[in-house]
Amino acid sequence: MQTRCVLFSLALLLMASPALAGTVQVDGEGSPALYVVKVHADWCGSCKALTPVLEEVREALADDPVLFLELDVTDEARTAQARLLAVALGIEDHLKANNKTGLVLLINPGDNALLETLTRKNSDDEMVGKIKEHIATTEEMAE
Repeated sequence: MQTRCVLFSLALLLMASPALAGTVQVDGEGSPALYVVKVHADWCGSCKALTPVLEEVREALADDPVLFLELDVTDEARTAQARLLAVALGIEDHLKANNKTGLVLLINPGDNALLETLTRKNSDDEMVGKIKEHIATTEEMAE
């Protein structure tokens, strides 16, 4: 009896699995005009202060061609993953040169140039303004 219950439960689980999966519509096209990269660690007070500010910035720039990234250096495993992501994007040198937490790096994805470094001292409005300025500049350079 117990074996039947287990088999029945497994069968239900297998039948229910496709219902747990889904599809997502991915609209839009193009590539980012700017990388906004937060260098983060869970133990960093500045990082914690930046989190709600960057959420406001992300919402304000939802329709802009900006790729928001977080390079998490909380521990060795996360730092290794952050380094791999930085290498894949071609921005590893910026991670090495700006190896402090609590920074927001504005990077031109076209040439991987570091355009500006922001901190928790910058307000969300100030960050949005600076990001929009850099988007305009990088889009002009691309034309």
